[in-house]
Amino acid sequence: MTITKEIATIFETIAPYNQQQIDAALQWLTTNTKFKNGVRYIYPDWSDEEIVYKLNKCNNCADFQVNFIEPMIRSLIENSINNLHITGLEDVAKAGNNLYISNHRDIFLDSGLLQYTLYHRGYPFTEISLGDNLIVNSVMERVAKLNNMYTVFRTGTRVELLQNAKNLSAYLRYSIAHKKVSSWIAQGNGRTKDGNDKTFPGLVRMLLMSGGTNLKQSLKDLHIVISSVSYEYEPCAVEKAVELQTKDELGGYKKAKFENINSIIKGVEEYKGDVSLHFEKLNEENIDFSGDLKTTVRAIADEMDRLVYKNYKLFKTNYIAYDILHKTNLFVDFYTRENLNEFKEYMQSQSNDLDIQERLLKMYANPVINKQRNVN
Repeated sequence: MTITKEIATIFETIAPYNQQQIDAALQWLTTNTKFKNGVRYIYPDWSDEEIVYKLNKCNNCADFQVNFIEPMIRSLIENSINNLHITGLEDVAKAGNNLYISNHRDIFLDSGLLQYTLYHRGYPFTEISLGDNLIVNSVMERVAKLNNMYTVFRTGTRVELLQNAKNLSAYLRYSIAHKKVSSWIAQGNGRTKDGNDKTFPGLVRMLLMSGGTNLKQSLKDLHIVISSVSYEYEPCAVEKAVELQTKDELGGYKKAKFENINSIIKGVEEYKGDVSLHFEKLNEENIDFSGDLKTTVRAIADEMDRLVYKNYKLFKTNYIAYDILHKTNLFVDFYTRENLNEFKEYMQSQSNDLDIQERLLKMYANPVINKQRNVN
């Protein structure tokens, strides 16, 4: 798909709000009780008058993010994160606009912590991908779009999904090359549930759809930066384990309407210990483009995975889980007896079900295995 003069029409359902839509959404929220109740859940001291005052101060998405989103992230960092490690971002951010592709552990925080850091270092916010499955009502739609989010459509017929992928591909390329703005997107559909961060080949194919026949140049033009995010204590860990267990036992898992919204809230509120985000530019010279399309897509995805594993910061929880799961003391130098007991207590607090506990152990241990494979 090529960039044309009709591109704005094609992107109407994908892109964040234009100025007219921003103005209308802000006005709509000033009279919406559900929005005000949701804001007060996060900021209990805010009155209706203060919420409306802050909305009236907003003229664009960045204003909304600064007034409503940034204080929440600042609070969660203060209350649920011990140490936030951000490395590699300065080099890639100052180089210009990028497409940040991240492993995906938390619906909100993976991108939210990036936005927070960019803002406090004087860089513009990025646009952020949002699956259409998360747009559960009119309030969520407006809040998401005012948070500078673009829509990724994950439902539809095969023909519709293909066309949506082409449109998304063109939009991302248009954003980088013509709008000169950065974007954030996850490496696959949905969060990693088992600790194995893998780039979906479908994501790579989507990115290449709009770039012509020279695949290497097509990839290079997107200015891809790989984000590797890791949490000492996995957000919504037991919920992820239960979902996997249910899929294995019943052959599928159907989420409740507001389950993802509840996951966002729990991810914000839960204790996360130390958190790390490392950023590294994708080097196309490390990728073999000589094969057919399928082989090339796999080579690109493998290189993206390599950077995630290379830069993934392992915590003592990962080493402990590996040693417990494999009945070894291979990584005993990375934690103390007190750390071990704390982790065992944490496991018990998550679930008494032994199958769920084993899945939790694998969730924490798999990054160690992936990191070792990458090093070796």
